[in-house]
Amino acid sequence: MLMLSFLMRQYIQYAFLIGIALSVSAALLSPYLVLNQQSLITDGLAHVSFTGLILGILLADQPFYVAVPFVVLAALIIKYLSTKKTMNTDAVIGVVSAVAFAIGLIIISQSSGFNRVIEGMLVGNIFTVTNTELIFSLLVLVAIAWFVLRYYKPLLLVTYDLEYAKFAKIRYQFLGYGLAVLAALLVVIGVRTIGTLLISSLVIFPTLVASQFCRSFKSVLLCGVGLSIVVTILGIFSAHYLQTPAGSTIVVLYAIVLLASFLVRPLLRKGDA
Repeated sequence: MLMLSFLMRQYIQYAFLIGIALSVSAALLSPYLVLNQQSLITDGLAHVSFTGLILGILLADQPFYVAVPFVVLAALIIKYLSTKKTMNTDAVIGVVSAVAFAIGLIIISQSSGFNRVIEGMLVGNIFTVTNTELIFSLLVLVAIAWFVLRYYKPLLLVTYDLEYAKFAKIRYQFLGYGLAVLAALLVVIGVRTIGTLLISSLVIFPTLVASQFCRSFKSVLLCGVGLSIVVTILGIFSAHYLQTPAGSTIVVLYAIVLLASFLVRPLLRKGDA
């Protein structure tokens, strides 16, 4: 019981709540972004969010009020430019994120007192979340869950067969922009808690691991959600006792699970044979 006594502390409870909310949100978006080769958008938006939060710190007491519209606008720009046949999606993400990140670095170079802030945004700190951040993360989870449940079949079709989706007159552009906006909201809160360098991992790992064992899209989605919850809980527990950054610990655990899945999968195939 003594080992679990730390769970009575409010900051630990907040860490678990926001960690689970973010991991489930990321896992719900994961198959639609990873299988559609758009997972790098979260990495690009994380760099944009870095600048958005820097601007927010300079302009407002609550940087989220500035960062949220800033990152959402960047996501819409990335999505719009990626629809142009003359521009590659990866190149668009690279250009927008690089320009935004460069602006952030210029702002920092002209200001003072940002050293600790930069470190916090690069690696995140899930143990120092505020009420605002917790509420925002829960609202993002609700929005993503509603969007995925409401448009599950159209999203599935767009992910696997975009040409047929166009033929079937599915609003694929609306769905694409919707995913981009939701990813932007996830990234804004994720940068603060998980870190700029790590938030995209929460989106990539669930589908990569689940697809090693699951065959249907629905099973990949559900297994990814379950896996993300387990890894996040174990990661926060481990980070607390090892005194390591929670975001980094969660990503390392994901990497271990992915490696283990590569080793176990051939053995399972032999057993089926």
